[in-house]
Amino acid sequence: MKYVLGKEEQIVKESTFRPNLVLSWLKSEMTVTNKRVLGYSRNTLLGLIPLGKNEISYPLKNISSVSISSKFYLSRFIIGLILVLSGLSQISDSFLGGLFFLVLGALPLANSFVSRLIISPNSGNPTKLDVTFLDKNTIQEFSNEVNVTITDIA
Repeated sequence: MKYVLGKEEQIVKESTFRPNLVLSWLKSEMTVTNKRVLGYSRNTLLGLIPLGKNEISYPLKNISSVSISSKFYLSRFIIGLILVLSGLSQISDSFLGGLFFLVLGALPLANSFVSRLIISPNSGNPTKLDVTFLDKNTIQEFSNEVNVTITDIA
């Protein structure tokens, strides 16, 4: 995505993240420049139906912290496990029906463990961006770069 940059503003790092393993083509993008953090994250209904995006832009001087956390969604795991087990039990009666429930159950199982980028401004609510566990290293590198850039301007 092309961003309109201010005078003497230069891009330090750009990163792309997958918020969902199922909808891996719907990516969120984040950019840190020498003056601000900007980007967008995708909005989805039930984690499956794309509805739009949230754009963010924070001046580096207004960011109090950037952190990473890992989150395990127990509800997604339980729903996925129930669907997978029901698919396994049905596979001998109806192969296609069992396969359907196996695939349907694998989706929430695959998305039950996520990494989260948290950008906390000096005032207001933090922005949280969930990404798949496969993008944990990418989001960690981005967080480190933002923290280094904030330190450099202080």
